[in-house]
Amino acid sequence: MTIAKGAAEVLLVANKPGLTETGGGHGAKGVDFQRWWAVLRMLELEQSNAPDFLLLFEAVQDVTELDSVSVPTKAAIYQVKKKDDGTWSWSMLTGISAPKRPKAAKKVKSAASAPAAPKPTAAPSFDKVGDSIIGKLHLSLTAFEKLPVEGIFISNAGCDVPLASGANAATSLPCALSDLATDHAQILTDALHTLGAAGAPIPDLKRVRLARVAIHPDNPSAPTVTKALELLTQRSPGHAAQAQAFVESLVMKVSALGRRTATCATFADLVKERGFSRAEFHSALSSLATIPDRNALFESWLTKLQQEGFDFRVLTTMRMAAARAAAERLTGASPEAFEIDAFCDSWAQANACGPDLKPYVDAALVAMKARFGQVRDEELLARFVMRAVTI
Repeated sequence: MTIAKGAAEVLLVANKPGLTETGGGHGAKGVDFQRWWAVLRMLELEQSNAPDFLLLFEAVQDVTELDSVSVPTKAAIYQVKKKDDGTWSWSMLTGISAPKRPKAAKKVKSAASAPAAPKPTAAPSFDKVGDSIIGKLHLSLTAFEKLPVEGIFISNAGCDVPLASGANAATSLPCALSDLATDHAQILTDALHTLGAAGAPIPDLKRVRLARVAIHPDNPSAPTVTKALELLTQRSPGHAAQAQAFVESLVMKVSALGRRTATCATFADLVKERGFSRAEFHSALSSLATIPDRNALFESWLTKLQQEGFDFRVLTTMRMAAARAAAERLTGASPEAFEIDAFCDSWAQANACGPDLKPYVDAALVAMKARFGQVRDEELLARFVMRAVTI
């Protein structure tokens, strides 16, 4: 397979009807889950020093990951689904009934009485397998004839299916479908085989994996922000406190990509319309360098306030309060904290700072106390200075 054929095949499969996910029953909450996971995946790829990567949204299933923006040599097709409670059952994953385990034979009461003839077992129905999670992944994989490709089902919930080892996938993820209990693997192979044309090869269950990710549907940002904090601490320590703003900007960028569903004429168009590359990730990372280092500015203000007569003990408490506020931005601030920050922004924009900081900060504290009298002065001062330094 030539380099050009890899990109051409991705475009061909992306334009095939029926291989693109378009929302469905999970609604906006499910889409948010997918987007936060996608940004988390980018961070993982960047931390692993992947030479290049490209994520395509709603092109083939939920997310398609390529190893290059221009010369792809392999692909990973993802179905990314959140689940609010419980686990994914066998029928949810495959659209078929679980194989029935043989019942133990009943004891014969007497030599004269013969056991009843076993009832014939009805053939399993495979009518719904093509619309199932695993069925859709299989169809996407078989649409590629040359490019090496694998399928992965990602969820916050486990998959309640038995494994050949005697364990259960719900507690043993990640795993490949080839790790399933023998009877489950056989019936799934038979079911997936019906999706192909006559003479199609036997499905390779090693090509599809089940994986679990620690993202809670009600708070999908937390693990992504944590991963971004790790990366920024390594690459740009002075901007580590901006981890949340960084990942939120990435989520906004990729969210727009999933809404573009028009057929693309070229691979370049597909990348432009639905793709997010490592180069774009680096561009977003580099843009942090243009944002003022809030911590350095905060310290410069505190130094000047001390020179103007601010109590040293108050300044020390302000530093502690500022550290707590920065941590809140990474884990999720309270509604009151957001309200205080918004008030600080509004007041600072409406009131110019003179040559001396102390009168300016004292006036801001008076205004804040009138609105947030229950909050300690040092915390209000810390939040105001943190906001005012970049306005």
